[in-house]
Amino acid sequence: MYLHTTGEAIHLARDFGYVCETEFPAKQVAEYLSRQHCEPQDSYRRKELLHATKQITKELMDLLNQDRSPLCNTRPQHILDPSIQRHLTHFSLISHGFGSPAIVAALTAIQKFLSESLNHLEKMYPGNGSGVTSSQQSSLDTNKSKDGTLMNDMKK
Repeated sequence: MYLHTTGEAIHLARDFGYVCETEFPAKQVAEYLSRQHCEPQDSYRRKELLHATKQITKELMDLLNQDRSPLCNTRPQHILDPSIQRHLTHFSLISHGFGSPAIVAALTAIQKFLSESLNHLEKMYPGNGSGVTSSQQSSLDTNKSKDGTLMNDMKK
């Protein structure tokens, strides 16, 4: 029974991931919430919060995407530290393989919502005194190392 249940759970997780990527109304939700919760004077702070949230959710997604829990008859080579892989494997086993892929799917929808929120705020309040657009900030975030310094030299 376990193999049948796990196989179904994995299939359901894949379907859920596809639906989250293609059907979640990220743009509409982002626009609605931005209108509801952001005054012009708060837009810079909201952009900062959105960027920080994107970074943290990306870190969690990256970790979960490295999960090599056994599924059905597979036993993939672990790439994560055993101290965390053990807990991810436990979660995978009790969720029949559905847990981590479902969380990644939901986080993907959240990432899309966060990006759309940033895009909407940028259209509503271009630059907002920061002098850095959302696309420029994304580029800066991508080029930062873990200690927060820029990996590529910025030339004037």
